[in-house]
Amino acid sequence: MEINNYKIGEVASKLATSIRTIRYYEEEGLLIPTRTPRGTRLYSENHLARLHVILRLAKLGFSIEAIRKIAEIRVDSQTGDESSNHVEHHLEEVLNTIGGQIKALEKVSHEINDARRVIAGCHGCSNTPSTQGCPDCPVRKNLNDIELLNLVWDTE
Repeated sequence: MEINNYKIGEVASKLATSIRTIRYYEEEGLLIPTRTPRGTRLYSENHLARLHVILRLAKLGFSIEAIRKIAEIRVDSQTGDESSNHVEHHLEEVLNTIGGQIKALEKVSHEINDARRVIAGCHGCSNTPSTQGCPDCPVRKNLNDIELLNLVWDTE
């Protein structure tokens, strides 16, 4: 079975990221490529798979510390049992955090849809979009019910 090794530029291209980003994760100790005698970094398919996960988690907002914790649990464990228990516990914590974020995003999504419905009531309005120009504006009337509208409406 042939083992493919890729140079850093090839990895960056394959994973649609930058060389600097790859080096950053190396500096953080999350990715350790092999090196040729002349110092050229070489990455295996396993490196690419690991980096792909790191990039995906980072894109989703995971901190470097959270990613590092997941990556280091097994290495820091003495036995498979200890490792599996720690990994399982930590992933449960991650799931709980994600669950809270999902609920918050769902709430914002509903609020955005509510705001869009109210704002649609202004289509065709010829009044100036301000407190003085449109004292009966539906946006103004819903400021207390739809918090997002406070960002849309004027501050006076």
